[in-house]
Amino acid sequence: MADARETVIAHGNEVFAIEVRGFDHIPEPERNMQLRHIDQFWVGNSVNLFSFALGAMAITLGLNLWLALCACMVGSLIYAYMAVGSIITVRVGLPVSTLARAAFGIRGNLPNALLSWFASVAFEVINTVFGVEAVLALFKLLGWIDPGNAGKLIAVLLQLLLCGGIAVLGHATMVWFQRIFAALVGGALLLVIAFTVGKVDWAQAAMPHAPLASSTILAAFLTAAAVIASNPLSFLFNGPDWVRYLPSTTPARPIFQHVFWSSYLPSIALTMMGAFCATLGDMSDPVAGLKPFIPAWLFVVYILAVIGGSLANNVPTYYSSGLSLQAIGLKVHRYVATMLDVIATSVITLYILFVQDFSTALNDFIALLVVWVGPYGGVWICDGLLRRGAIESSAIHSKAGAVGRYWGWRGLNPAGYVAMVAGMVVAVMTMRSPLYDGPLAKALGGADLSWILGFPVSGLLYWVLTARRATQSGVVCQSGIQPPSVL
Repeated sequence: MADARETVIAHGNEVFAIEVRGFDHIPEPERNMQLRHIDQFWVGNSVNLFSFALGAMAITLGLNLWLALCACMVGSLIYAYMAVGSIITVRVGLPVSTLARAAFGIRGNLPNALLSWFASVAFEVINTVFGVEAVLALFKLLGWIDPGNAGKLIAVLLQLLLCGGIAVLGHATMVWFQRIFAALVGGALLLVIAFTVGKVDWAQAAMPHAPLASSTILAAFLTAAAVIASNPLSFLFNGPDWVRYLPSTTPARPIFQHVFWSSYLPSIALTMMGAFCATLGDMSDPVAGLKPFIPAWLFVVYILAVIGGSLANNVPTYYSSGLSLQAIGLKVHRYVATMLDVIATSVITLYILFVQDFSTALNDFIALLVVWVGPYGGVWICDGLLRRGAIESSAIHSKAGAVGRYWGWRGLNPAGYVAMVAGMVVAVMTMRSPLYDGPLAKALGGADLSWILGFPVSGLLYWVLTARRATQSGVVCQSGIQPPSVL
């Protein structure tokens, strides 16, 4: 909900110029995104090696290829949550780390914003390490046989300059580059898929390639789907940020369709690629693992695609990390916050590469992220739906304290936290991860249900606790004009 006194910034979000806005509201005259940009953006963001690695894990859990492919399709359906959340950010014109204050309170959302930043940095580091490995492999193919520490440093700096530079400039530049990543990286990976799919022994697709990791096939299937679903769930704290420059009157159905299909289809393509390639050999190293099965020229194309996918996935994450830092309370411009995040990620990556490798700990942290991110998404999305996207932009940033509209009780909305904690408890009880198996997951033979239950439990409980109050306070704006329907 816009503030009538809000200043409109002319040319505040143009390609190759620094975006002026940050975690604040985007006024209607400044919204210069179109629906077609969503397709290009999400395809570019989705064609990366992380999805490939998740698909390969479905085979290592003991599923046969047919069941692994089904797990890829089922787990990726969770992108629907993110598509619904995108409708809300378009209506509100705010990033998730800001609008979630309405559900958790002005102070109460600080831990969520901080955890969003931690999670973003973890993903940024892992993607950068993937990119470094691909760049080093490219160096070797080009004749630099032993790149060593110098090669690692150059690889990190290249990604720092490319990813950081785009993210610092801002939204319009990011959208512009994503269409290039979508075309080049997507085309390259389709070529690799077309070549490798013919090498699969489809006659043996019903035979497992690893011992069953759970007591039953159904439990293994649910765990594999949970592994796949961890990727779309991870976008619930930042993915909807990227479409907030669409006009607020854009119909809900096309927003949902464009976001969902442009993220779902690339996801199943890459996860399925990982699954069937895992039947050819060991894909624990997604770069080197594929080398024996494709010709040298195609391996070069594949490496370039891996590098491009790493860049395309990191740029939006850097961008939203800067918004999270602002929401935490860092009083700097968005581009400064983004630069600080890029520097922090680069320092951590260099520490991993040169001092001590704790990338396993980062992967374990991401595996446990589903405990928080699903319930968190369930609460803020339910809140946005109950308010029909009518969140007052000036009040969400208000420092009025107890008299503020979204202040809550001592700065915290108890209903938001009760609902989120309830969902987190259910997720902990039903999850399966490298570090921890929940008691209900053990009782069900190793089946992981956290990805299915965390989001709806929190969302439904929040609805029960706040439906009447949120509807009364959020549907009509101060001017008396009814806001556009969210759905």
